Amino acid sequence: MPDLFRVLTTGANSLAAQTAAAATAAHNLQNVNTAGYARQRVNLETTLPAEVVGDAFVGRGALLGTVSQARDRFLEAQLPAAFGNAAGSSAAAGVLASVEVLDPEARGGISHALAGFYAALTQLSQNPSDPGLRQAAIGAARTLALSFHQTRASLEDARAGVDRRVAADVDEANGLAAHVASLNEQIRAARAGGGGEPNDLLDARQKAVDRLAELTGAIPVPTSEGDVSLFLAGGAALVTSTQAGRLTALPDPAQGGHVGLQLTSGGITTALTPGGELGGLLSASNGALRAAVDGLDALAWDLAAAVNSVHQAGVDLDGNAGLALFTLGSATGPVTAAREIAVNEALLADPDRLATRGVTGGVAGGAGDASNVLALLRTSSTLDPAARLSRITSDFGTAARSADAMADADAGLKQHLVTLRASASGVSTDEELIELQKAQKAYEAIARVITVTNQMFDTLLQIK
Repeated sequence: MPDLFRVLTTGANSLAAQTAAAATAAHNLQNVNTAGYARQRVNLETTLPAEVVGDAFVGRGALLGTVSQARDRFLEAQLPAAFGNAAGSSAAAGVLASVEVLDPEARGGISHALAGFYAALTQLSQNPSDPGLRQAAIGAARTLALSFHQTRASLEDARAGVDRRVAADVDEANGLAAHVASLNEQIRAARAGGGGEPNDLLDARQKAVDRLAELTGAIPVPTSEGDVSLFLAGGAALVTSTQAGRLTALPDPAQGGHVGLQLTSGGITTALTPGGELGGLLSASNGALRAAVDGLDALAWDLAAAVNSVHQAGVDLDGNAGLALFTLGSATGPVTAAREIAVNEALLADPDRLATRGVTGGVAGGAGDASNVLALLRTSSTLDPAARLSRITSDFGTAARSADAMADADAGLKQHLVTLRASASGVSTDEELIELQKAQKAYEAIARVITVTNQMFDTLLQIK
């Protein structure tokens, strides 16, 4: 009798183990298309110790040991950096590729306006007293000033767009950081309950960690308690066990009022240079875009200074001393000059005030004198604004191409690692169906053992 009870008991335990195997295979199949899910496997163990019967050891069946995840630790350690680098270079390339205002071939661009300004001066030098040519020269100057405004405004609009994306990413990152800290606490509690590894919670945490790596370049560091802490560039802690820091996007005076990032963690607030998508966005805004804006401002400032110096040295048709051809509003230096540059209102109102005549020995030239126009034309070679503008556009184009090439390389590495992860951790429908069938066959066999044991009980009970 005790032996038959033992067979029934071990059979019941083994049925439970095979039921767990079938349930796990079903769980895998149900999550075959779930992002971030890692395949789970039931690990069955022989029941120990075996029972001694006479001079022999008789086994006591199988028990459910653990349900583990299929994850390659070496591969998982490489993925966060790959996610951050790919997201960062992709964001930077996307921002720079969207800027077309510096395309030298674009009609109505600043290069065409600059060429048009000097072409109008060339025509004016042929007949400086012609009212139509004087009006055309002033109109070309106004077009050049407006082109500076529009080009700079387009670049600033691109930076403002980056600011909005950064603010949205910061909100998402803060939510995910708090979620990771909460999951750390839930995983601790689940493990303390003695129920094994909470695999679905681990998957949820891994998914949040992956997204944070994309957004901020955060690197996960496991702790001895089983938590995951997240550290940003420079060692700043975004998540420490069950405590999450908070990112803030604030206007940065050093970047012309465009956003910079701060991290508040453990009561301490520090300026932050992140990686990931946030880092790529800020790199594009504060790098190539800002350099283009600064270059335009410097060009507008120097062009206005050079042209005004020459124009003020001449006299107009009425013999009045030349005025400043360009005004710069409130600008007291190159900063904002491309936004402030404008044609002097006095010249717009009266083209006769254009100082086309030169002064030699204190005596102004005659009505047909174009020496001051020729002096204005010489600024095209002394200052060489076309070459400077070409350098601005060339530098921007080089930065855009470099970002695009980097994005392609980083995306390739990321895709390779993601493919390897899918191979190591992904769910195969065919494989899970095989596991399900194996559990079914084992279950049927064990159930047959129990049926036979019951029959043996019946036979034993019928003995009188």
